[in-house]
Amino acid sequence: MESSPQGCGSSETSEDIAIIAVTVAQLIFLTFFHRYIAWPTTGPDGSVTRLSMLTDDYFTWLPFPIVASILVIVASMVMIVYRRQWFRQAAWIGFCIIGITVVVSLLSIFPFDFSVLPNATAVDVVPTVVTVFLILQAAFYGIVALVWILRLRKNIGTKETR
Repeated sequence: MESSPQGCGSSETSEDIAIIAVTVAQLIFLTFFHRYIAWPTTGPDGSVTRLSMLTDDYFTWLPFPIVASILVIVASMVMIVYRRQWFRQAAWIGFCIIGITVVVSLLSIFPFDFSVLPNATAVDVVPTVVTVFLILQAAFYGIVALVWILRLRKNIGTKETR
């Protein structure tokens, strides 16, 4: 696909719009539908009760993804208008750093209570699995940020980043 003279083509615009849409959906879910992060149980009368897996610490963590989502949405909007490759690369580095911050804050606060799970083994194993997953996710963001930093450094001063 042909790209514009500034180095960003329509595929990048589509990517930016998709990032905005997914981030808005994530923001809505985290702020308004967090009560669905729960284990459903059915009572003897057929009623369904949701036992929340989130503690009150969730609301301590919530500002991190809200601020991060707003930053990603704004940066993605700017990338649609300001179509320079160096800015795109720098924004992706910023996205990765934001991701690391959100994941590490989630790890440190860890607002989950898996005791609502009906299986004792799951209650013991799931916190470890979630912790390992979050550590791997933070490491992944770090590796991706490093790749973007190296790309940006390599391209500084070339026609591609001007």
